[in-house]
Amino acid sequence: MNPWFILILAPVLILLWTLFFSHIFVHLTLNDKTRKFSLNWLGCGIYLDWSIQKMGFCIFNQRIFTSSMRKKQAKIKKAGKTGKVNYIILWQKKEVLVKTLKIAFKSFVNMLKKTKLERFSLSLRVATPDPALTGIVYGGLSSLSYSLQPFLPLGAVYLYPDFQAETPRTDLEISLKTRFFYMLWVGVKTFLLLPKISLVKTMRKLFIKGR
Repeated sequence: MNPWFILILAPVLILLWTLFFSHIFVHLTLNDKTRKFSLNWLGCGIYLDWSIQKMGFCIFNQRIFTSSMRKKQAKIKKAGKTGKVNYIILWQKKEVLVKTLKIAFKSFVNMLKKTKLERFSLSLRVATPDPALTGIVYGGLSSLSYSLQPFLPLGAVYLYPDFQAETPRTDLEISLKTRFFYMLWVGVKTFLLLPKISLVKTMRKLFIKGR
């Protein structure tokens, strides 16, 4: 076999495998100590850690760079922006925002059809200032979790009422896996369907400058 043919064919096969057979892993952790989201593909990953206000990029679990979200917020304030949402504009452009949310939700549902749930764990303390309301909420959530049991791993959801506490507490961990090509395809279709010009104009007007 011609060695030049092999040199040309090998990168093509690697590219095709990367597009059609590689997977993207999504992981979300929410509890009292950690609030972290990560996205990994072929050993490369990005993460957002709200608990320490940092975001970054890593390769094979080795951090390449990190950025502090606190510094970005300080720069926004220094530039004279309050970061407050102009709700009048939000109401005026509600048609654009509703259309965008509908498209995004439909794309998200379509992507979930080709997504595998690797891990799901939820521990929820149900608590409100009113013990009677706590019992009502706990009963409703228990009925909901029971109906979802066929779709979730055994023992994935643990609910318990706390009539002494006044606020709920959540411990959530989710791991998802989907093919890179399918996520790319859904992303491109979503981008083409979005009202891009109207959405950009709305987002530019949505935030007001500080006085």
